Amino acid sequence: MSAIPDTPRTLLDDLARGEQLDEFRWRTFDTLYRPVVESFLVQRFGSLAHESDDIVQDVMVRLVSILRGRKYEPSRARFRTFLRVLVTNVAIDRLRKLERFRNIPLDTLDWTGNRTSEVSLRFLDQQWAEACYQAARRHVLFVAPIDGRHREIFLALDRGEPTRDVARRFAVTEAAARQIRHRTNKAIDAFARELAGC
Repeated sequence: MSAIPDTPRTLLDDLARGEQLDEFRWRTFDTLYRPVVESFLVQRFGSLAHESDDIVQDVMVRLVSILRGRKYEPSRARFRTFLRVLVTNVAIDRLRKLERFRNIPLDTLDWTGNRTSEVSLRFLDQQWAEACYQAARRHVLFVAPIDGRHREIFLALDRGEPTRDVARRFAVTEAAARQIRHRTNKAIDAFARELAGC
């Protein structure tokens, strides 16, 4: 078995080179990027939220086909740009099938609420960063190996419970509770930057 990539960047580099990846690596890829795609889709095309599972599945199927066929060229676009365009195209295809959009030229729709291209790109970057943050948060808290007690302390503090009460309930010092929140936030932020920066 080939070495398992430990970062999204390593995995994407392998995919971009067209290396043969085993089923575990494809599952890893799906686990990392499916939540990003779903979150970005729902933010960008809220009217399609009720169909998000089907659209995300379509995006992932197309993505696997493109990557396996070595049709993604990293020299032409960063992966995040490539993925955003793919999600947008799949969503627009779905919108074209909806009755209310049938007679409207889709290139006239203002998807971002602003016609200035620089502002639109910044808005897309913000949406992508938020999608990556949400996916990283889910990954760090519920997929990556994290001590269950630390997760509960973090979630209690994240809900706004007073540090003193959380520390008392979990029999830790207030400093330890703050340290757990700080380290978990740091892990989430680092993973979100890694997902967003690809």
